[in-house]
Amino acid sequence: MKGLIAAAGLFGLVLFGGGFALAGQETATPVTPQVGQVVIESMGPASGTLPKGKLAVITNYIHADKHTWYKNGARKAAVSPRSGHTQRNLHDRFVLKMRYGLGDGYDVRFALPVVMNNFRAHSTLTPNGVSSKNGVGDTTFVLHKQFISQREGAPVDVAWDLGVWTPTGDTSDDGVGTGAWGLMAGVGIGHAFDGGRQFVEGEVMYLYRGVGHSSRTDVSDVFRLNGRYVYALSRRWDMGLESQFEYNTPSYRYGHSNHDASTTWFAGPSVTLKLPEYNASLGVSAQFSLYQDYDALYPPNTDYPTAASLGERWKLEAKLAVAF
Repeated sequence: MKGLIAAAGLFGLVLFGGGFALAGQETATPVTPQVGQVVIESMGPASGTLPKGKLAVITNYIHADKHTWYKNGARKAAVSPRSGHTQRNLHDRFVLKMRYGLGDGYDVRFALPVVMNNFRAHSTLTPNGVSSKNGVGDTTFVLHKQFISQREGAPVDVAWDLGVWTPTGDTSDDGVGTGAWGLMAGVGIGHAFDGGRQFVEGEVMYLYRGVGHSSRTDVSDVFRLNGRYVYALSRRWDMGLESQFEYNTPSYRYGHSNHDASTTWFAGPSVTLKLPEYNASLGVSAQFSLYQDYDALYPPNTDYPTAASLGERWKLEAKLAVAF
């Protein structure tokens, strides 16, 4: 509930601040509005880049109430076989990201997550009966290169990412780190049209992760496919539609699958308040579940999920971006 209130407050701030911005806007020669920042958290490549010497600081906030078990796209109640209570994971995540432009289409990026998971009726869900898993997660460092640009006459923007996943998170029972090193690669393609008023983009990314903190346990790999469409309503406002697809491969222990693969697909609308006089933007997105499937089961029960198999019907994301 606190996360929902916080997200609602951010949405209200967007609307309230936008009202003042529009009220103070002077009448001028009409100029075609340009799209600004997208809202959803993205560790993928996207298609743009930063000019040389520019620094962007971005903060994402994600809230989700995970209390449903999805199997083959169907929803099932996650009811504890011991207590009869519905299992819940109140999930909040802040991600601090920084990007710095190197010039010639290159920039460097890093993403540092801070995660808060609070479990209800947790005794059958988590290792050693912990009621929460909180803290700093694993950090990603990425080299980004835009090698095709519409500014240079090409019909699209195209960029690649090469990155390293580093085990900076706590790996104790109540921590959120994996203990694994990893490598990631991705490609993004985007196209601005209608004089820059409309923008469509897609990106694909694969993250390979090796052995985690548990001996001889290979952490799952991650495949992501994101897409978005953005329309500039005005100089101050963007609206759009954003989609996130993610597949996590099963993890392995001593060469044997743990049968804990998962697939999720979310999509929903977004709204962004652009503040060009501050080189900033503030956006909110509501993402709704289109498909989810979780394989992990709590042994020896073959029809009851673990904490990793709890999904949400919707989630809220907010994003604040400032460039210097």
